[in-house]
Amino acid sequence: MNVWLNRFRTFDWRNTWPKVVAAVPVIIFLLIPVFTQGEIVLNMLILSGIWAVAAMGFTLILRTGQFSLGQAAFMAIGGYTSAIISVVLGWPWWFAFLLSGIVSGIVAMLIGSVVLRVGGIYFSIITLSLTEVIRIIAQQWEPVTHGSRGLITTPPPNIDLGPLHINFMANSVPFYYLTLILVAVTGLVFWQIGKTRMGGTFYAMLANQTLAEHEGIHLMKYRVIAFTLAGVFAGFAGAIYANYLTVISPLIFGLWQSIQIMMMSIVGGMSSLVAGPIIGSTLLYVLGIQLARLPIYGIAQLLYGAVVVLVLIFLPKGTGLIDLWPRIWRKIYREVEEYEIPGETRQED
Repeated sequence: MNVWLNRFRTFDWRNTWPKVVAAVPVIIFLLIPVFTQGEIVLNMLILSGIWAVAAMGFTLILRTGQFSLGQAAFMAIGGYTSAIISVVLGWPWWFAFLLSGIVSGIVAMLIGSVVLRVGGIYFSIITLSLTEVIRIIAQQWEPVTHGSRGLITTPPPNIDLGPLHINFMANSVPFYYLTLILVAVTGLVFWQIGKTRMGGTFYAMLANQTLAEHEGIHLMKYRVIAFTLAGVFAGFAGAIYANYLTVISPLIFGLWQSIQIMMMSIVGGMSSLVAGPIIGSTLLYVLGIQLARLPIYGIAQLLYGAVVVLVLIFLPKGTGLIDLWPRIWRKIYREVEEYEIPGETRQED
């Protein structure tokens, strides 16, 4: 008994409790369909997750010191690729979904190999123009994309795993877990990148590109890698988005969607590749849905901008909401330290 008590007393609660508390939202997200299958709640979470994947890609590109406004373009490429292959060509849905990320990534790599040489504000302008170019192509390529009418997409086929029968047409629960899997896979990949030498290289490029180049870092190489990875996962997100909405048209992806992705990343916190974009996407998308109910034209866009400005002003160095967590935890821990470990008396002043 004394052995277990001593282990309890000497346990490193400082490093363990933050991880335990951080795991709570993950468990909640997994169990949400158990408690409610309301279409409104699931719809908000599904679309928040889709935008979170695109925002993670934006944050990854930003780590290389580049400011991209073309994430919506790669979502459009992924969405149209999936729709054309599965609907127009009649190929299997899952194969089309896989190709949506691959095609989007290849396009990102080809474009990035050219435009990333420009850098700075010019790169932002080019990526912003790319979104408009993709929209015009989709609108004018009538025989394939059906122009402004758009393509009617189909949900994934039913999945039978023994007693488990998954029907994507029955309700939004299967799409919810499909989106959750995509968010988890994207987050795991980007989190691992952040822990590797490549992630450290990205940080060095963001801190001082000139110094990083003098240290022998091939800036162009790492910029293309980040841009390509962001394009791949944006393509997957666009494919799920188009199939969940059951239609894809040039009106779905545009300038506002690219700016929205940027805002989600900034509000959530650009210091985090995973948690920040997820927090920012969920908060701003849910806020946008609620604001859209107000009978005021453009109120969502106006308050989106106001939230971004407030975050940049009141949080140190524009770090975002995710950086409030360490500060809150340190405050809680300081209060806990006023007490001794269990079994001993309270410290006296």
